[in-house]
Amino acid sequence: MTAIFTTESYLASHAKLELAVSLKWLSFVSVPELVQVTAEDGEPRDLAIMLTGGGARAAYQVGLLRGLARHFPHLRFQIITGVSAGAINAVFLASTNDGLTDAVDRLSKLWCDLRCHHVFRPNYTALFPFRGAIKSIFPGRIPGGPHGLFNPAPLASLLRRLFSCPIRRMPIDGIRRNLELGKIKSVALVALDYSTGQSVRWVQGRNIDVFEGPNRRVARADLTVEHILASAALPFVFPAVRIGESWYGDGGIRLSAPLSPAVHLGASRILAMSTGYQRTPDEASTPVVEGYPPAAQIIGQLVNAIFLDVIDEDVTRMERINDLIRQIPSERRDGMKPIDLFVLRPSRDIGKLAAEYQRYLPRSVKLFTRALGAHETESPDVISMLMFEPNYMRLLIETGEKDVEARLPELTTFLGENIRQMITRV
Repeated sequence: MTAIFTTESYLASHAKLELAVSLKWLSFVSVPELVQVTAEDGEPRDLAIMLTGGGARAAYQVGLLRGLARHFPHLRFQIITGVSAGAINAVFLASTNDGLTDAVDRLSKLWCDLRCHHVFRPNYTALFPFRGAIKSIFPGRIPGGPHGLFNPAPLASLLRRLFSCPIRRMPIDGIRRNLELGKIKSVALVALDYSTGQSVRWVQGRNIDVFEGPNRRVARADLTVEHILASAALPFVFPAVRIGESWYGDGGIRLSAPLSPAVHLGASRILAMSTGYQRTPDEASTPVVEGYPPAAQIIGQLVNAIFLDVIDEDVTRMERINDLIRQIPSERRDGMKPIDLFVLRPSRDIGKLAAEYQRYLPRSVKLFTRALGAHETESPDVISMLMFEPNYMRLLIETGEKDVEARLPELTTFLGENIRQMITRV
């Protein structure tokens, strides 16, 4: 997961005199332009950021962005992709008119001020047993409402204010503006079409590579708040969202290759931000519950398998493909190029951290989590996705910042900031 763009490779392909001349020329280039690294053939190497899901765990991504903004304030992402809760952060980055530092400060305040009632309210009617059958017998007596444990209406209102979209299905103007100004090239959100079972990629911008298959399709779209809500609609937890004639749910479902949207949008480098903790072999082999597993533990495993673990499999595939491409002579690659990849993930199990903050959850949420047996498990991953409380948000953001600091030398090389350091020595 290291970048192939290094000082050594540069020196190997150019004479020292040519390097000195190039550096003198680069010294007149503005710092923001330096972040746009170019390949050996002179083509721009577009940098993509990929933001995964995880409900409240997406606050960890904000901490990573804060760390990046501190050390790389002029960093720009040409391609932005998001899925599930990561769609919120993705659209914010794509629509903001601020620099990275100011944008991340605003985003941090937004997440740190969040509470559960700002995101959802309980749907108590969902707890009624045989609700559908009773409603068919007594129409009008049993209330309808959203088909999920929670109603995301507060989140919808929050996003409409945040993106200045007071009307339903109103396009987010900030994305259009930044595309026209050339600040970004493409934005993509992923959702699942419940009616067809296809993974749908909504794309706004340029460089749209329509790579479709029986279980996936690409659709051009002027992104709206509804697209965000659909991508983040956790099954059974939040209701599906209707867009056009179809109903959509969380994009993490059936997304077997989360890196592929950025690849098909032309990215040469991908900075992937995962909210899944990578356990050690000892941790993975240690049981977290004794006896028959409660519902929350079973749901937690399903959630991890669908939304968090899949990124590890895709990263492994991409690394192997990169190795194979590098072994092929350049003249025989038929246009294939290795894609530089850098993955940032939590250094701590943020699911276990959520257990320490469960007491801050409102009683209405505890009612649902305890009904699932979430209080009985030592790793309440389900709770971590619903833990929209300031103390937990701040902890995740601080963890993200520290994780960037721990890997700063690697990030510096990957992002090409070593060029700027070389210029200062000329």
